[in-house]
Order: sequence, then C-alpha cells, then structure tokens
Amino acid sequence: MMSDNSIDRETEKRSSSEPITEGDNQQRMRGSGIQNRRSRQLLIVGAVALVGLILVVGLALWLRRDRAKPPAEESNAEKAAGSPSEIKLSPEGLKAAGIEMEVVTQRPAVALLKVTGTVETNPQQTQQTTMLVSGRVERVNVVLGDRVRAGALLAVVSSPEVAEMHGKLREAETRLQLAERNLARVHRAENRVAVLQAKAKLDEAEATLKRTRRLIELGVGAGKDLIASETAHKTAKAEYDFQSNISLNREVQQAQAEVETAKVDVGHIRQSLVTLGAHLSEGERDKPGNNISRVNVRAPVSGTVTERLVNAGAGIQPGTPLFTIANISTVWVIANVPEAQLGSLRVGAPAEVRLAAVSGGPLAGRINYIDPRLNEETRTGRVRVELANPGERLKSGMFVEVGFQTNTGAGGGDELMVPSAAVQRIGDRSVVFMPKEEEGTFEARDVELSGEVDGYQRVVSGLKLGERVVTKGSFTLKTQMLKSSMAEEE
Repeated sequence: MMSDNSIDRETEKRSSSEPITEGDNQQRMRGSGIQNRRSRQLLIVGAVALVGLILVVGLALWLRRDRAKPPAEESNAEKAAGSPSEIKLSPEGLKAAGIEMEVVTQRPAVALLKVTGTVETNPQQTQQTTMLVSGRVERVNVVLGDRVRAGALLAVVSSPEVAEMHGKLREAETRLQLAERNLARVHRAENRVAVLQAKAKLDEAEATLKRTRRLIELGVGAGKDLIASETAHKTAKAEYDFQSNISLNREVQQAQAEVETAKVDVGHIRQSLVTLGAHLSEGERDKPGNNISRVNVRAPVSGTVTERLVNAGAGIQPGTPLFTIANISTVWVIANVPEAQLGSLRVGAPAEVRLAAVSGGPLAGRINYIDPRLNEETRTGRVRVELANPGERLKSGMFVEVGFQTNTGAGGGDELMVPSAAVQRIGDRSVVFMPKEEEGTFEARDVELSGEVDGYQRVVSGLKLGERVVTKGSFTLKTQMLKSSMAEEE
C-alpha cells in the first residue's frame, strides 16, 4: 500500500509527463478525500484545545477571586468548621459550672396579635375625699399633683353641725357620770334598810327554832311551840328573800340600765365625730379657746392628688367631693381587640405593652378582664391588662401598642421550644450545648430560632423533641469554647 506522499509525487509526475486518463482521475479523487479527512481532524483538535484553554483560564480566575475574598465574607459554615464543636470540662470545672439541663419541649403554636390601647388609672385604687357635713373650708394644704400618704392632712373645715355634736357628747358624758354614781349609791349598805330588817327577823326565827327543838329533845317542850317556831322561821325567810331578790335587784338593775344606755350614747357620738374627722381628746376639747367645730380632712389612701375641687373660704354641703387621690403604682391598659380575635384570648393570658413615649423594652402584664359587650360602631371589645408602674412612668391617657399571644388553632400544629437560658450568641450564630456520652463533654450545636415566648425560644431547626440542652452553665461553656478557639488560632 502506497503512502500519501508517494501518491502525491506520482500524481505530479504523471500530470507533467503523461496525459490524464480516467484512472488518473479516480486516483486524484482518492487523494482529495484523504486531504479532507485530515482537515476535519485538525479542526476537531483545535476546537478541543480551545475549550480546554477556556476552562483553564476560568479556573485560574475563580481561584484568584476566592483568594482575594475578605475574611468578613466567609460563610457561617466555614466559621463553624474553624471553631471547636466540643468542649470538655474537668471534674472540678464541671462542679464549679453547676451544669443544669432541660429537655426540648413542644407546645401548641401561637401567634402575636397586636392592637392599640390606652392607659387608664386603676379605679380600685382611686378614692375621692368627701365631706359628710356642711361647713366652710378654712385651709387647704395640698395642690394638684402632690404625693400624699394615707392619713395626711389635706384641709380643715369649720362645721356648726360638728360643734353641736360636741355639745351632745358632753351631755351624754354627764348622764353617764350620774348613772354611775346612782349605781354606786344603790350598792352602798345604808340603803339596804329593808334587807337588814328582814335579815334580823330571820336570824331571830332561826334561834327560836333551834331552842324549841332542843327543849323537845330534852322532853320539856310542847309540840305546838315547835310548830309555831317553824312557821315563824319560814315567814322570816320568805321576807328576807323578797327584800333581797326583788326590791334591791330591781333598783340595781334600773341603775345598771341607765349606765349602759349612757355609755352607748357616748360611744355613738364619739364614733360619729371620728367618722367626720372631728374627734378631739377630752383634754384638747376642754382647752380655752379651742375651736370644736373644726373637721380635719385626711387622705384615705397613699397616692397622687389628681383633683382639687375646693379652695379656702368655699362653702360645702354634705356629699361634696373635695379631692381625688389616685395610687398609680399599678395602672390599667384598655386594648381594643377586633371581634374576630376575641375568641382566642382568655383571662390570665400574658400580654406585652409597648410605649412610643417611654424608652425601654416592653412591659409585661396579664389579661384580667374581657368585656362581654362590643362597641357597635367599631366592632371591637375592651380587653383590660393590669400593669405594674414602677417609677410611675405610665400616665393616664397614653396611647400604647398591646401584643397578645394567641393560639393559631388546630391547623397551626405544635412547635418546639427551648429555654432561653440555653441559647448563647457567638457572632451571628445561635448555639446550644448538648451533653455527650463521655462525662464532662458537651457539643455546641447551631440552631435556628424565631422568637421568644414566656422565657422559651421557638426552634425552627437544629433540635429534636426530647433532646437535652444545658441551661444553667451554658455561658461557662460558651466562654470555654471561645478560649479553645483562640488557642487554636495562636
């Protein structure tokens, strides 16, 4: 078989020296086909080489860009790979950390309902100071906004009715003194003449009876004398009993009744004066020039004076309100909840209150009343939340945002919950520490969370129901983990 070069040379010789025949044409066509095949092979090889060159250049550019990437753009997975995932504590360190653990729990899924509300004073801790008698205001000791303690003197009122009551008290005390003296007189011995006479007759009859019985025993007495002596003794005994138990007791009882009646009258008038705030001790009342018509108006509770309705010199009538005192250590927040969401709320459920006018985080409270009536215009119900008000930051009339945790219903399913104390932040990661089989060894696991509810975090991924996580001592494990990471970097 001839090579391609030999065929070409032979073809050139023939073309120059011999005429072209039909056989020569066939041989020439075979040579042309061979050349075409060679051209196609060269084209394929060139295309493959070009694709390889493009791939090499692209790989080089990608590697160069990856090396130039700043450390801040590293992924969380790369950070996690570079950090130790296990922490081991010595027995002494384990005891000092005081490790405590809880299990991952499950509860019905809840949603946060946000509505608007307003702050109101607690009516149960708000009182009005009201006069029960007529009179004239002599002095006012407080102004609007003053803080007062229970029993503090707010004002002084002069009342003719109180002066009259003091006079009645003096009359009642005088009657009591007379009744007590009469009772003492009844009990004295010189007023018992009838009783003493009856007692003397009884003693004489007893002596006569004894003597007669003695004579009968000696056989020198008569039977009729014994009968007469016994009759006389019975008569004297009856007289003595009558004088002792009827006459004297009746007089004593009358005297005692007068004393008790006088005591009741005195106590009643004194109690009335105390209720009116006009009670004076006996020594103060008897002082020359002392005004017994004055009534001291005192604060019924501790709090802030929110209303002052009188001034000095004003005349007042019974039932006239003078001051309003509110204790705002606790306040009410009235939330307006749409009709459709009222069914998902219950008394005792937690609530969060946020105030735009007050700095700081949300305030925690609980629902203590749900109004069964709806506002017909807005179709909303009033839900009352009671809040502690430390420092009295909340003022009546403030607008607030109230958040309620509501059940999402049967379709909402359950969600995993982990104690908030178990979650630690490391950079932009949320991790929990879980015990391993070897004592004192713990694993740091990344978790994805979605909010806090009553001290528990919702778990989106990273944990399973029933797994144990470290709560108390998790910060110690976090510190140990960071120390180990820094040591490896060095």
